[in-house]
Amino acid sequence: MKKRFLAVLIITLLLFIAPVCVQAKQAAASMPELESFSELSGKTISMLTGAPFEELVKSKEPNVEEFTFFNSTPDMIQALKSHKTDAFLTNNAVGQLALNRNSELALFPENLQDGAFGFAFAKGDNRRDEWQAAFDKLPQSEIDAAWEKWTGLDESVKTLPEQDWDGANGTVRVAACDTLEPMSYVGGDNELKGFDLELILMIARELNVKVEFTSMEFSAILAEVQSGKADIGVGSIIITEERAEAVDFVEYYPAAFVLIVRAQEGVNSSIDNSLISSLAQLDGKRIGVQTGTTFDEIVLGTLPNAIISYFNSYSDMAAALEANKIDGFPGDEPVLRLMASEDDKLTILDERMDNFDFGFVLAKNEDGEKLLNEINEWLAVVKGNGELDEIVAKWVTGADSEKTLPDYAAYPAPNGTLTMATEAGYAPMNYYEGNEVVGFEIELAARFCEAYGYGLNVEAMNFDGILPAVQTGKADFAAAGITITEERKESVNFSEPYYTGGTLMAVLKGDESGIASEGESELVNKGFLGGIKESFNKTFIREGRWRLFVSGVLTTLLITILTILFGTILGFAVFMLCRKGNPVANIITRFAMWLVQGMPMVVLLMVLYYVIFGSVEINGIAVAVIGFTLTFGASVFGLLKIGVGAVDSGQYEAASALGFSDRGTFFGIILPQALPHVLPSYKGEIVGLIKGTAIVGYIAVQDLTKMGDIVRSRTYEAFFPLIAITIIYFLLEALIGYFVSRISISLNPKRRSPEDIMKGVKIDD
Repeated sequence: MKKRFLAVLIITLLLFIAPVCVQAKQAAASMPELESFSELSGKTISMLTGAPFEELVKSKEPNVEEFTFFNSTPDMIQALKSHKTDAFLTNNAVGQLALNRNSELALFPENLQDGAFGFAFAKGDNRRDEWQAAFDKLPQSEIDAAWEKWTGLDESVKTLPEQDWDGANGTVRVAACDTLEPMSYVGGDNELKGFDLELILMIARELNVKVEFTSMEFSAILAEVQSGKADIGVGSIIITEERAEAVDFVEYYPAAFVLIVRAQEGVNSSIDNSLISSLAQLDGKRIGVQTGTTFDEIVLGTLPNAIISYFNSYSDMAAALEANKIDGFPGDEPVLRLMASEDDKLTILDERMDNFDFGFVLAKNEDGEKLLNEINEWLAVVKGNGELDEIVAKWVTGADSEKTLPDYAAYPAPNGTLTMATEAGYAPMNYYEGNEVVGFEIELAARFCEAYGYGLNVEAMNFDGILPAVQTGKADFAAAGITITEERKESVNFSEPYYTGGTLMAVLKGDESGIASEGESELVNKGFLGGIKESFNKTFIREGRWRLFVSGVLTTLLITILTILFGTILGFAVFMLCRKGNPVANIITRFAMWLVQGMPMVVLLMVLYYVIFGSVEINGIAVAVIGFTLTFGASVFGLLKIGVGAVDSGQYEAASALGFSDRGTFFGIILPQALPHVLPSYKGEIVGLIKGTAIVGYIAVQDLTKMGDIVRSRTYEAFFPLIAITIIYFLLEALIGYFVSRISISLNPKRRSPEDIMKGVKIDD
C-alpha cells in the first residue's frame, strides 16, 4: 500500500512539473532544430536510395558524420521523428507536402541547390525532342493548376484524367516511383497518381499516344529507362549533371533540393501563428471542429483545402491550438469572444465564415408540436417587448455580477416539469458556475417555463448526445447553441430563432516578430510554483469549482460500488445456473457474453440509454450501472469458471464419500479454494471498471471525467484539470485496491496469520 501511494506521489510530481516546463519551452522555442549549414557538422543526413547527393551536402558542410539511405519518404520521415537521422534531403514538392502533414517537421532555412524536374529518356532517344516540344505547347495556367492540385491537401480532387483519346500514334511505357507523393505515388485506391503522371498524360494527349504506367522504387527508374524496359522515367527526378550523362531529360518544372529537419519541440512548423491575420492563410492548414456541429461544412465551404480534426469541446480545441496540434478552430461569435477575453493566448479573426440562427430543438411528435407552438408564441412576445434583447445583453456583454438566474427550482409546475438537454460547456450560452448550470439559454428556458406554468429540469450532456436525447424522449427540448439547418429539420423541429450571429475563427495570438505572446511570456516568468498556484486557483478555488470534482468523485464511486455489488451477484448467480452444465442456461449465457463483451462499452451504454430504455424514465446513472453490471458480471462469471476449474475434481468425490451434499461441497470446500486463484484478476477488473466509467458523460452522467471537462471549458486550461483527474483516479484505484487486498488476505489461508487460522480450534486437549 505504501509503495502504491509513493508511486502516486511520484507520478503526481511528474505530471505537475511536465506541463509547466513544456509550456515555458514552447513559449521560447524557434522553428527548425537546425538553422545553418555549420550545425550539420557531426550530424546524420538521409536521402532516398539512388539519390547520389552526398557531395552536394558536403559542399555546404564537409563534416557531416554519416549518410543513410531509405526506400521511401515516409521511412525518412519516421527516421527523423525517432531521432535516427537529423535531416533528410528531398525536393521542394515532396518536402512541402511533408511539412503540411507533419507539425513535428520544419524546413531547413537554406536551399542546397536550385534546378528543374525532368522526365528521363534513354540517351539519344529521338522522342525526347518531340515530348519537349509538346510540353512547351501546354498552357502555363494548366501546369500551375495541376501543381496546386497535387501539392494541396484536398484529397478529393487528386485523380488522373481518363485516357479518352484513341492513341493512334502508339503506346509508351512509363516507369514511375510509387512513394514520392505528390509527384508520383500509389494512392489509397492502389492506383498510381501524382503531378508527374498528370503532366505525362497532358503531353500524351497532345501526341495522341496511350500511356502504360509501371510502379517501382526510385532507385530502379533510371536503370529501367537505360535498359529499354521503359520509354520514360518519372518520379520527382531533379536534373543534375551526373544524371544528364546517363539519360536525356524533358525539363518540366522548377525544383530545389531542400533539407527537412525536426521542429523545435512544441512548435508548429506548418504555419507561423504570429502572422495569421486572415482566413485565407488557414487554407490547407489543420482546423479543429466540435463533434456533432456543422462547423466542418462551414470550414470546408470557406477553406476547401483545410484538414479537419474533431474534438468534444471548445476547451479541447483551445488546448490543441495552444499545443500547436491545430492551427485554428471555428466557433460562434459570442462564445469565441468570451474565450478570447479570458484566455490571453487566443485572438479572433474578424472575418465571418457564415451567419447562423440558434433555436430550441423539439421532437417531431404531438407533444413536441404543442411545446413548439408555445415556445414560438412566447418568443414573439419577448422579442416584441425588448425582454429578449435584455437577456442577450446581460449574458453576452454584461458584468459577471449581473449574470444571475431566477430561482426556477421553486417555480410552481401546474403543467408538469420539462427536461431541457444542454451542453454546459458553452459560455455564455450555457456553462457551469460552481455546481449549477447557468447561461443565456438557461435563463431563456426558465422564463418561458415560468410564463407557461412548467417546472424546469436541466440535463447537461455531451453535445453529440443532445439531439438523440430529444428524439428518444429523454429530454422535452434542447438548447446548446444549436444552429438551425435544413438537414437537422428533417430529424427534429426548431423554434423561431432566439439568437442570430456569425461563425468566426480562433487562432493563437502573436506578433510580427514571432515573439511569444504576453500570456506565454507571463507563464514563463511566473515559473513552476507561480504556474501551479494560478492553475490550482482557477481549477479548484474560483467559483467553488472544487465542488464539481467532489460531485464527480461521488458519482464515479456510486457507479463503481453498485457495479461491483450487482456485477458480482449477477456473475455468481449465472455461474450457479450453468455450473452443472444446464444446456439452455449455457447457450443463453454464451450468447449474452458474446454480445456484451464484443460491443464497445460506449456503444453499449448509448444503445441502452437511447434505444432499449429510450421510452423509459430512467436517469443516466442507472443506465451506467446496468451497462457496467452486464460487462462486470460477464468477467466475474469467467473468473469463477477459471477458479473452480483450478480445483482438483477429485475433491468432489472425496467430499461425497464423507457425506457432504453437492451444495455443501461447493460452498464449504471448492469455492474457498477457488477464490484465492481469481482474486488478483478480480482486483484488476475493478481497477479497469473505475477507469472505464470515464465514458459515462456520453449518456448525460456528470462523473469525474465529465466534471474535469466542464472545468476545462471554463478555464480554457488543459493541464491542471487533467492532472487533477489523473491523481484522483490513482487514489480511487489505490483505495479500492486496498480493500480488495484485505479481503484477499482474509480468504487466502497462505496469507492469513496463524491466530486467524487456528481461531476456534482447541490446541490444549
